[in-house]
Amino acid sequence: MQKLNVFLVDDHTIFAESLRLLLETRPEFCVIGTSCSCRSALRQVKESRPDLVLMDLSVPDMSGIEATRRITKALPKTKVVALTMHNDDGYVAQFFEAGGSGYLVKHTDAGCLFEALEAIVRGERFLSPSISGEQIHGHLQAQDEGQKPELSPREKEVLKLIAEGRSRKEIGKILNISVRTVDTHRTNILLKLGCKGTAELVHYAVRMNLVDLI
Repeated sequence: MQKLNVFLVDDHTIFAESLRLLLETRPEFCVIGTSCSCRSALRQVKESRPDLVLMDLSVPDMSGIEATRRITKALPKTKVVALTMHNDDGYVAQFFEAGGSGYLVKHTDAGCLFEALEAIVRGERFLSPSISGEQIHGHLQAQDEGQKPELSPREKEVLKLIAEGRSRKEIGKILNISVRTVDTHRTNILLKLGCKGTAELVHYAVRMNLVDLI
C-alpha cells in the first residue's frame, strides 16, 4: 500500500496520541497533524490535504458531521472516517450523507481499524460491525442509486409546518415535541433532501406538492 497521510480530529488528547502511536506502528500510515478543534482542523486539512481524516463527531466547537461535509466538499479526494462513541442510526446516516467514507465506534479493536482503513483506501465504504441497522443500509443504497431517502411520517409533519411558515416553537407546540427535537428533525430533512436551508425546503415542499399530500 502507498504511504498515506492521516489527520486526526479529537478533543481527547490522550486518545488522539494513542491513536497516532497505533497508526504509526504500520509503515504505510503517517500522521501529519492532529487537532482538538474542528475549525482549526478545517484550516489545517485544507493546507495539508491528507489522504484520510479520522474524525470524532463530538468536538465542542463544531459538529463532526458538519466538518465532514465541509472537508469532503472542499477536498473530494480526502476520505473522512468517523471514530466516535455514537452508534445510533441517526448519527451514522447523517455522517454518510455528509460524504463520510467509514464509520467506526471507539471500542473498535486495532485489527478492525486497519481493515476499515484499507477498505476505504480501496474506494469502499466501511461500517463498524457493531452497527447493523437496516435503516443505514437503506440510506446507503439510496445514496448509491442517486435517490433521496424517504422522509419519516414525523419528518413529513415537520416539513409541512415549516412550509406553512411556522416557527420552531410553534412546531414544537403543535407536535408536542421540544424545540431541540424540531431542530433535529429539520437537520435530518435537510440532509435527506439535499437542501441547504429553509427556503429550499419550502420550495421543495411546494414543487413536490408535499404540503397538500401530508
